[in-house]
Amino acid sequence: MVAGPSGAGKSTLFRDVLHPAVTHAIAAKKSKLTGRDFATATAFSAEGAPTPFKALTGADIFRSVVEVDQSPIGKTPRSTPATYLGIFDLIRQFFAALPEAKIRGYTAARFSFNTTGGRCPACEGAGRIKLEMAFMPNTYLPCDDCRGLRYGPDLADITWKGKSIGQVLQLTFEEAATFFDFHSQLSQVCQLMIDCGLGYLTLGQSSPTLSGGEAQRLKLVTELSGGLASYRERSRGERPRNLYLLEEPTIGLHLSDCERLIRVLHSLVEQGHSVVVIEHHLDLLAEADYIIELGPVGGPDGGELLYQGELAGLLKNKRSPTAPYLSAKLKP
Repeated sequence: MVAGPSGAGKSTLFRDVLHPAVTHAIAAKKSKLTGRDFATATAFSAEGAPTPFKALTGADIFRSVVEVDQSPIGKTPRSTPATYLGIFDLIRQFFAALPEAKIRGYTAARFSFNTTGGRCPACEGAGRIKLEMAFMPNTYLPCDDCRGLRYGPDLADITWKGKSIGQVLQLTFEEAATFFDFHSQLSQVCQLMIDCGLGYLTLGQSSPTLSGGEAQRLKLVTELSGGLASYRERSRGERPRNLYLLEEPTIGLHLSDCERLIRVLHSLVEQGHSVVVIEHHLDLLAEADYIIELGPVGGPDGGELLYQGELAGLLKNKRSPTAPYLSAKLKP
């Protein structure tokens, strides 16, 4: 966990220095990377400027660096959790591989609701019809032709376990985890959604209808799913180790959602990954295996490393602006 006042340099240190340095060390396969070598190879700093760090060791053990920042997710009506997570491509490929689809010569493109052919011609794959109201906000009604399924009648009889691809989009992630239990990657992503408290969302829900907290967690799941083991790694029994960088993932989350997030982060560490979280939330700071604090204030007078080590040591640090609040939080 990384603590400290806003503007103290937390994001700069870990997103702008650590992230590119670890990425370079992974690509160069170097167990030790000096700051001078890094600056020279990446043109990180101007000529004559001090190097960003002395040395970085041990970064070559990671497969990749996964960063979760605060940028918003897509807000187009055609964006859905399934498309944002990238699993809808797998679902379309699966339906295209069914015998009935092969007989008809359908490819995965036929099962897209964004292109002509498979989508409903009345709503053009939106699943709803926009009604423009004079002097009032636009309103939407379910499409009468496809009844919100987004697809035309040609795809209605191509089913798996009794469901067409349009009906699959209406499944919640809890239901989809069981429905796709035979597919390791799909079931793992669905389970991540459940672990983050989003199992109630449907695969085809429109992204603009998500709350801020739901969108933040959906983005978190998207990045976490990118670090899942590949089929080859699973078949070989390999456990890839990633470095996760998260910046204030608790924004918009309820306290119960924060508890779920804490469990997910602990699970990542138990799987062998390393997780760095830039955070102000006391519940998360209290869970730190190792904590770093920058300060003592933000702006030009910040950027000083006040403490690094176990949580108990931070509580004894008299210069720490975080320690008094964290001590009060941890009192029985």
